[in-house]
Amino acid sequence: MADETVEVLIVGGSMVGLSTALFLARQGVRPVLVERHRHLSAHPRAQAVSPRTMELMRALGLEGEVRANENPHARYGDILQAESLTGRELGRFRGPFRHDPGEVAATGWTLIGQDKFEPVLRAHAEALGADLRFATEMVSFTQDDAGVDAVLRNLSDGTERSVRARYLVAADGFRSPIRERLGIGVHGPGVFGRQMNIVFHADLDAHVAGRTFFLCFVSNDQVKGVLGKLGGERSDRWVLAPSLPPEDSHQGYDTQACVELVRAATGVPGLAVTVESCTGWEIGAWVADRFRSGRVLLAGDSAHVMPPTGGFGGNMGVQDAHNLAWKLSLVLRGQAGPELLDSYEQERAPVAEFTVDQGVIRYLQRSGLDEAAAARHQPESTVLFGHVYRSGAVVREARVDDAFPVEDPVLPSGRPGTRAPHLPLGKAEGGEGVPLHDLLDGGFLLLAGPGGGAWGAALAEVRTATGLAVSFHRIGTAEPAEVSERFAKSYGVGEAGAVLIRPDGFIAWRTSEGPLSAGAELSSVLDRILSRAG
Repeated sequence: MADETVEVLIVGGSMVGLSTALFLARQGVRPVLVERHRHLSAHPRAQAVSPRTMELMRALGLEGEVRANENPHARYGDILQAESLTGRELGRFRGPFRHDPGEVAATGWTLIGQDKFEPVLRAHAEALGADLRFATEMVSFTQDDAGVDAVLRNLSDGTERSVRARYLVAADGFRSPIRERLGIGVHGPGVFGRQMNIVFHADLDAHVAGRTFFLCFVSNDQVKGVLGKLGGERSDRWVLAPSLPPEDSHQGYDTQACVELVRAATGVPGLAVTVESCTGWEIGAWVADRFRSGRVLLAGDSAHVMPPTGGFGGNMGVQDAHNLAWKLSLVLRGQAGPELLDSYEQERAPVAEFTVDQGVIRYLQRSGLDEAAAARHQPESTVLFGHVYRSGAVVREARVDDAFPVEDPVLPSGRPGTRAPHLPLGKAEGGEGVPLHDLLDGGFLLLAGPGGGAWGAALAEVRTATGLAVSFHRIGTAEPAEVSERFAKSYGVGEAGAVLIRPDGFIAWRTSEGPLSAGAELSSVLDRILSRAG
């Protein structure tokens, strides 16, 4: 018999693992997370939280806290390209927008290092009851049809204990020992470079010379990489992320070699530099052949790896976690059949393939793209918000549906499998509408047209029959006419029609007409998408 039993065991305590723990805890599941390192990483690594991830943080009430930890230089927005910090400027381009200019979402990018974002995730996961165990590693696991047996080792004292979990989430990074033990291969371009992070202290104010930028991309004969300040105006803490040849490793660079790279990047040969730390990682692109093996599910870098260009990688992992958490929680509570978990790979794998390709295209842009790659380039808004899911958790419509994994979210179709288009609902203080996605915190939302009151009247029957949390909003009860018009256009339903939105903000089903028997129809739809036996 195991020393303890848990519902979900998460292996890996960085951005993706912590997000999985947070989303599960928010759903009432108390996961156990193990991470072999004693502390969260002090390296910024990922430098930005995407608008889609920020949309998820808003729904948890965390947007303000995440923004408060943003890099102070994020306000500058611009990214500088130069031979070195003091060398010839090669150009500037706009960094990620902090506010979405196209009304696709209610929020935009937050330029925050992973070292600042992860503590926010950790604190709120723990506050909601997640059991996070650092300095703890999983040394072995086996699985059967009913669960996973794992052995955990406390690295502080060497003691081991056995754990029985109903499900295991592998958030253990791009090398993923769990994926390897399961015999799951990967496919894609593979490794085509390495990058190093050098966190250092140096007085560079005189060399910045009053110029404003968020990041400085440097390129000269000695170093190619990204230079950025980690602290505020009075801070002397910076990071340099130089690119390395594929055959090199950060372990081959001693302190003096790191100092010389910093001096080359700044263009100041005699600069006084104190190196705080150095780490490295591979730049590659691949997708796992499977995202699931029985009771084990892969998330984040264990499932897909992409270049840092575009800032897609870590954010994709957070969205994996969000897609998975609501499904796991319903299965664990017996409100959905276990087959619902099949939809995780069905939905996320095609999106991963597409996003990896977009990351590679952006990485290769610096050296020039061939025509075929350039033709595949999609706008940022499409990469972030245009995902189209096709799975058993979506009631697909009868008309011909192409297999392309995205659509343009600026011109949304409202079809099942797409993210619910942004709408300002009701009225808040000051006359601003509440963003629709702010209301999606763990339950389903039924959104009906102005003449769809019968759908709301049927919800009590549906809640009783299914035991599910389904909220309701009828467009036009508090919104001006232009919102009703926008709803009809964006969602493609009639005056008495309705749309069922999943807990992750994706449309599960829609109907253009009013119901003959709303309660029975909704119950049937929910049974279908949740793999509940009829």
